[in-house]
Amino acid sequence: MTKPPFSRRLSRSLLAACIAACLGAVAPVPQLQAQTPVTLNFVDADIDVVAKAVGELTGKTFVLDPKVKGKINIQSAKGVAPGLAYPTFLSALRMAGFAAVEGPGGVVRVVPEVDAKALPTPIGVDAGGAIATKVIPLAHQSASQVINALRPLVAAANALTVYPPGNAIIITDYSDNIRKVEAVIARLDVPSVAAPELVPLNHAHALDVAATLTRVFADANGATESRDRLLITADARSNSIIVRSEDAGRLARVKTLIQELDRPTAAPGNIRIVYLKHADAAQVAATLRRVLGAEGGSSTGSSSNASGNASALSSLLPTAAATGSTPQNPLAAATAALTGASSMQSAGTLPQMSTNTNTAFTAGGATVYPDTAINALVISAPTPVYNNLRTVIEQLDVRRAQVFIEALIAEVQADRAAEFGIQWQALDGINRSGTQGFGGTNFGSTNGSTTANILGVAANPAAVAQGFNVGLVRGAVTIAGKQILNLGLLARALQSDVQANILSMPTLLALDNEEARFSGGQTVPVLTGQYANSSGANNSVTPFATFDRKDVGLILRVKPLITEGGAIRLQLYQEVSSVAPSTASAVDAAGLSTFNKRVLETSVLADDGQIVVLGGLLQESLSTDQEKVPVLGDAPLLGNLFRYDTRSRKKTNLMVFLRPTVLRSAAQANVLSNERYRVLGLDQQAVTPDARPMLPEMSNPTLPMGTAVLPPASAPTPGTPKR
Repeated sequence: MTKPPFSRRLSRSLLAACIAACLGAVAPVPQLQAQTPVTLNFVDADIDVVAKAVGELTGKTFVLDPKVKGKINIQSAKGVAPGLAYPTFLSALRMAGFAAVEGPGGVVRVVPEVDAKALPTPIGVDAGGAIATKVIPLAHQSASQVINALRPLVAAANALTVYPPGNAIIITDYSDNIRKVEAVIARLDVPSVAAPELVPLNHAHALDVAATLTRVFADANGATESRDRLLITADARSNSIIVRSEDAGRLARVKTLIQELDRPTAAPGNIRIVYLKHADAAQVAATLRRVLGAEGGSSTGSSSNASGNASALSSLLPTAAATGSTPQNPLAAATAALTGASSMQSAGTLPQMSTNTNTAFTAGGATVYPDTAINALVISAPTPVYNNLRTVIEQLDVRRAQVFIEALIAEVQADRAAEFGIQWQALDGINRSGTQGFGGTNFGSTNGSTTANILGVAANPAAVAQGFNVGLVRGAVTIAGKQILNLGLLARALQSDVQANILSMPTLLALDNEEARFSGGQTVPVLTGQYANSSGANNSVTPFATFDRKDVGLILRVKPLITEGGAIRLQLYQEVSSVAPSTASAVDAAGLSTFNKRVLETSVLADDGQIVVLGGLLQESLSTDQEKVPVLGDAPLLGNLFRYDTRSRKKTNLMVFLRPTVLRSAAQANVLSNERYRVLGLDQQAVTPDARPMLPEMSNPTLPMGTAVLPPASAPTPGTPKR
């Protein structure tokens, strides 16, 4: 049966609604619309017209933006439920580039799609296709990583952001697209297959198994893709292996290999060799001895010959058969070799190169022998005891941090001195007969030298003191049989200004909790005693003297200790010394020396890379010396003829600074070393001699420069002897 046109059915519905309102019926229109199918037939119709018709049908109020203009087409071949008219209209708006944003009270705003996200959108998703905003929290995966996979699913005009504190994704889009994104997130937000798994061991030790697996799967440990990466860690406390991989197949293969390795050892006896990577074997053995309480147990002491070492090894080996068969343990050959070497040395055929100080001990059911040649521990113990010892050894065998210490010693000196004086003498009548007299002034000898006074210059004009000297000479005179110049007048002026800026920066690389020392300077002989021995028929004298040696220069001793909080505690000794020039000839003749010494000894606490001041010396002195004739030297102006003035001012500013830097890895040490290496190479190139045509060309010795200054040494494979 042919249905009446939409306009006729719509008119009937409106008429029924008016009649029901007059009769007092309650909301008959929604009931009529929900029950009566409608046929949508809008061909090239204006948007506002269609919005008006849909509003009358659904009861919603549409507010159109002035930019919303155009025509749409909506056609249905058969009648549809009135509830589908609204989402059909929203689909047509989306195809035309417009979006609907629902507001309170059933008001729907129709705006261009690019402007929809700027409007207040409802929180949540309704049944329609309007623009909405929703917050989607994630439970397992990271929102920052998941959002990269969701961006292609959201149009550029809509918003898709991440909220890291809540690990949530905020999306503003059409309701149906939000539901699609939610479905995708539900598929992605699942527990990772890379969750670590704990594989307990019953026979083997976790550290040994982990080292073996690391070598077997070395290609997977350094993989860049997360799916190909394999992480293997040993938990010594529970004797288990922690394995993590996103590849389920590889994870299963690793677990199978762990089960194959977790078997009782097939080697005879309970002797195992543990190679140390960082710690010293002798020190670790000493620690284990104290832990096991070996003071009360038996101990195989060190010996200076190889036979003692052989006996120490023999205590660790299983006893061979009484028939004299060759022991099956490979260490037996080493014992025999040591014994043979001992006999050869006793016969004098081979010289003894060094003394072996290795010491074996037995305590707590275990025998431990440190082999310092290969830096390893030979342990003979039951499996439970070995597992405990191996856990302790692994915690002791760690890379210790280093501290790079820079000591900055800055010294600034400023010395200024000035001298001025006029001297005169009257020696004309000193050689005449009868009673004669002479007079004059004689100054400038307070500094211990006679080259500044008038009599000293008259006796030796070539030794005149430094500065400006003006004299008046009238021949020569003879005094006490010695002829000197008749110097009647001597005027002298001198001003000196000395400035010095000294910077010393000794650097030292020290191991954590290990003392290091730096010394730069000279070794000066110091006379400690002397005597003369008279012997022989002619009483000849044989002199004899004893000397001691003293280090003079810059000395730095430091012992750093890195605390748990990262601070550095430094026990420091800083010395700056020099030999002072002797001022008395008698002292030089006796062989005595005077030393200038500045010592700083303290303990400080500093942070990593912090510059701290250790101490300093601020010294300033002013001295004035005046020589004059009484009364005459105080006269104005003319008093300068009878006065000699000397003034000096000395100022010293000495400060000592310290900057420690912690180097916890080989990469940090390489960066620092390469930088120092490069700076030194540039300094060497700066002092290259210039080419001269008449001189042969000589190459300047410089460090080899390059990007890789020193290639890193390949790390030894765990479980193999170090060469």
